[in-house]
Amino acid sequence: MGEAVTAGGQARERTFSGAWPAFDVLYLLGMFVTATVRESGRDYPGPELTAFVIVSWLPLLLRRRHPRAVLAVVAVVEVLHIAIGVSVPPDPTANVAMGAFQPVPLATMAAAFTLAVRVPGRRGWAPAVVSAVALLAVGVTVHGRVLLATSFVAFDLVLMAVGAGVLLSNRRERLARDEHDRLAQIRGEVIAERIRIAQDLHDVLAHHLTLVNAQAGVADYLLRTDPAAASDALQDIAGNTRQALDELRATVGMLRDSSDGDALRPTPGTDQLSELLDGFRSAGTAVSLLTTGEPVKLPAGQDLAVYRIIQEAVTNATKHAPGAPVDIGLHWQRRNLALIITNPVGHTPGFQGPGTRHGLIGMRERAVTAGGSLSAGPTPSGGFDVRAAIPLHTPQEPPA
Repeated sequence: MGEAVTAGGQARERTFSGAWPAFDVLYLLGMFVTATVRESGRDYPGPELTAFVIVSWLPLLLRRRHPRAVLAVVAVVEVLHIAIGVSVPPDPTANVAMGAFQPVPLATMAAAFTLAVRVPGRRGWAPAVVSAVALLAVGVTVHGRVLLATSFVAFDLVLMAVGAGVLLSNRRERLARDEHDRLAQIRGEVIAERIRIAQDLHDVLAHHLTLVNAQAGVADYLLRTDPAAASDALQDIAGNTRQALDELRATVGMLRDSSDGDALRPTPGTDQLSELLDGFRSAGTAVSLLTTGEPVKLPAGQDLAVYRIIQEAVTNATKHAPGAPVDIGLHWQRRNLALIITNPVGHTPGFQGPGTRHGLIGMRERAVTAGGSLSAGPTPSGGFDVRAAIPLHTPQEPPA
């Protein structure tokens, strides 16, 4: 996305740069036309006026690279033009008086506009305003009241060019800021999606690898005492690995645009809890499920959150307190589903330590993303429980 925007900007810059020479030539012609139309008829510029026109125009060719320096140069040239290049008859007509400065202040206008566009803030418009004041001051000082209106017209024209430059600069800044915000939002959404997929991968792999590890231990023990039961345990290992691959393929499938979406494993939810808990039971974990209240159909986000929280909580119990029972309570209430997973006995002989707490962080994030909350910690009896409250509606949807 960023590369496309950059390429587009470079293409526009090449287009504009190709158009600038033609614009500069037309601007020079406009200055000569303005210098010619000094009365109601035509007064072709003489050598002195032609020299002033060309000398004030030439620096404009560099105004995009050195806007401040060019503004200073053209302002000085036009100040000299007003001071020594303008002669007014003792009794000038209104037309002659109004056109006496022409083509001043066209060069200063172009330089002031460019500086205001390319340099945002006071550093852009302040030098341009100073140049306008200089033209006004010299005009009033040298020509007094005779060309007072003309001096103010030149001053106003430069200010208008500065104002137009400031407006264009502000618009460019706003567009750039909007583009930056849009790209930042896209990056944030991509990061959030990666985190969600990482959570899914963690939950899927941690759950199934924990079961496979437990079942492998059971199968190793039964091989010496009950080969038939060991065969069943090995079949459970094959089933869990196959299920892990299916869920892994479904999760990774979300990273690409696949037309084979129907072949992927559907997103798990509360309707698959029985299959989930049977897998734990086959690995030797005594899991009980108590449901109270009237179950309702959960939105997809909340349904997946409940499934993953139970999966991670029981996986943690199986990993850190093998052999200890796990009690699960689903309490359907009017607005929320209260979820309680309790490991009554925490420190069994096979206790393997507290772990990295990544699973607890992931469960809490899932609950918050679903619009709910989660707390976890040890119980007074030495066990461990996880308590979550999941709303029965999406965060944007009012409850029924």
